[in-house]
Amino acid sequence: MLKKIKKIDDELIDSVAKIHTPFLNRIMLFMTFLGDQGKVWFLSLAIILYFKRSFYIGTGIFFSVLAAFISAEIVIKRLVARVRPCHKIDEEDLILKKMPKFYSFPSSHSATSFAFFTASFLLCGTGTTLAVFVIALGISFSRFYLQAHYLTDVLCGVALGIISGLIVVKLVYMILNSVNPSLLK
Repeated sequence: MLKKIKKIDDELIDSVAKIHTPFLNRIMLFMTFLGDQGKVWFLSLAIILYFKRSFYIGTGIFFSVLAAFISAEIVIKRLVARVRPCHKIDEEDLILKKMPKFYSFPSSHSATSFAFFTASFLLCGTGTTLAVFVIALGISFSRFYLQAHYLTDVLCGVALGIISGLIVVKLVYMILNSVNPSLLK
């Protein structure tokens, strides 16, 4: 089963290379840049907190992203130790000039992006989160397009982010409700 998944992943990486264009490359590099070190998510959290002014929302989103990051980057990547596709590609064929240092599975860009999306969707509703969804999707796809991750890395990162968001928001609600229910406003 794993061999079949690896084969499909390799074929998809080869296929995505065929759609590379200078215009798409610039867009995807920008999307990845937004996800680097959580730039767009910290800025978005600041904007949400400015307009919503809620400790509960800020806490839920922050810890969802943190849980996804720790799970993906610190725990799972080191256990799985999957080599990135960009480490198997000739340097002149790479779009990413700064090579990621660590392992591939799962995509922490995708995990943190979808943790942010899930938590903000649960806490802020749909009106606030359509743009967040589009950005999370763009960041996640950019990681596959730029060959920093296999498609399964991205999809598992998305799943991990959604699960992190769901669990953390529920836990934060339970903890804040038991400590000081006024913090939930």
